[in-house]
Amino acid sequence: MKNNGWIGNYSYFRARINGSKEAVFDLDNNVHYSYNDLDDRANRLANYLKDKLYVVKGDRVAFISRNRIELIDAYYATAKLGAILIPYNARLSSNEFEKLINSETPKVLFYEDVFKDLVNEIQDRVNIEKYIVIEDTNKCYDDLTYDNVINYENNNMVFCSELDIEDIHLIIHTGGTTGLPKGGMISHRSEIFNSMNEICTWGINYEDSAHIILPLFHTGGWNLLTLPILHAGGRIIINKQFDPKLTLETVEKEKTTLLFGAATIFRMMSDLPEFKTADLSSLKWVMAGAAPTPINIMERFWEKGIKFVLGYGMTEAGPNNLSSTPQFMKDETIKKKYASVGKPMYLTMTKIVDEKGNQVGINEVGELLWSGPQIFSGYWGNEKETDKTLVDGWVYTGDMATVDEDGYYYIVGRKKNMYISGGENIFPPEIENALYEISEIHEVCVFGVPDEKWGEVGKAVISLKPDKIITREEIKSLLRNKLAGYKIPKYIQFLDDIPKNNVGKIVSSKIIELYGSSDE
Repeated sequence: MKNNGWIGNYSYFRARINGSKEAVFDLDNNVHYSYNDLDDRANRLANYLKDKLYVVKGDRVAFISRNRIELIDAYYATAKLGAILIPYNARLSSNEFEKLINSETPKVLFYEDVFKDLVNEIQDRVNIEKYIVIEDTNKCYDDLTYDNVINYENNNMVFCSELDIEDIHLIIHTGGTTGLPKGGMISHRSEIFNSMNEICTWGINYEDSAHIILPLFHTGGWNLLTLPILHAGGRIIINKQFDPKLTLETVEKEKTTLLFGAATIFRMMSDLPEFKTADLSSLKWVMAGAAPTPINIMERFWEKGIKFVLGYGMTEAGPNNLSSTPQFMKDETIKKKYASVGKPMYLTMTKIVDEKGNQVGINEVGELLWSGPQIFSGYWGNEKETDKTLVDGWVYTGDMATVDEDGYYYIVGRKKNMYISGGENIFPPEIENALYEISEIHEVCVFGVPDEKWGEVGKAVISLKPDKIITREEIKSLLRNKLAGYKIPKYIQFLDDIPKNNVGKIVSSKIIELYGSSDE
């Protein structure tokens, strides 16, 4: 289908409908942006990228940044150009950045000035044509500043006539089982239907608003509330760094209507003394995802008369897949089904299958599969992993689930030994590989253990080589040069010998059975 301007020109269409309405409130700088402002900024940025930096359809434009208006600008600008936006997780190590950038080859890298040292560290090891710094200080930088770019005089409307709805717009990284995070390719089709699924499932409209507390390098940051609300003409509130007290104050002052986050976030908020007296009555509901949420956290919100429910999603499948629908549920149903991640969202297809691919019955455990117009298009430069995950139009999640007689789904475990810490997917083989690079270590097994604050944290069971000595602190220090901080195991337990089966293979299930407690 020929694109006469309808694919990718999202800021223009929203501004045409209610352009003077506030779209984004930047808490850090106390600046309000209307939909007209967003479209004007997107056109200026898109024209600069096109005219000055020669960015064309399919080129990658990368960001190392926290949540801020410049990322919203880039989302709309790259959509207009048919370019691909890559928001990198700023918590990655320099080694991880180097490998990802050399694989995904962005032409332009925007970065916040607080990450200047990181950029300096990788600059000689990657091939990026142009660096653009987003300044919050008055320091002098050699790189082009964002202020110069966004004030470009050409604000004429831009669109890419060759753009197709199946073309990729975002690369969002998800955990990798063998090392690097994988770049999930998100098409314009996926983005549009993700927003449509949320709008139709939750009834989002122009009167809705949300404080966005998930990072915009995650699919949850973009596709859970941010884009659906902006498509519907509502209002989002952003700030660079999550602060539980600030979120309470923002909900109370700005009368936001929706709030989505991870269990860790809601524990931090409800642990505050201010939580008891905070007026959160404007919230239609609060939803947690990314990891199991203890009922005691949910009860704190229920006691305030707030509908607190769970949802489920993954980068590859949406992420808008399963959700309780609190607007249609009585309080007693919410409490009865508190452990459920809800029902499939609008236009999403699901099935639970056994190892032979046959659908299981009610309350029987199987692997959760997803299909529908919201799913991803594969992993960037990784055909092998794509073929394993995306089979005949179905996304194989690796999550084990059941569905009850009322159609409510429950996640009961993970097929692989992945664990989730503070909303981050963590895969033990990557950490084990890094540990094996430490010369004193003989054998190792990494797994997740329960943690009250983060949901789960890593634990490494280690045996050392004969006559070798190394401390826990030394191991963690060495890992900091290899891994993002959240991947470093919180607990390290030394054993003389790690349990193995009769052919010498380390058996993680047995190790977890013996040593799967939160201690050393």
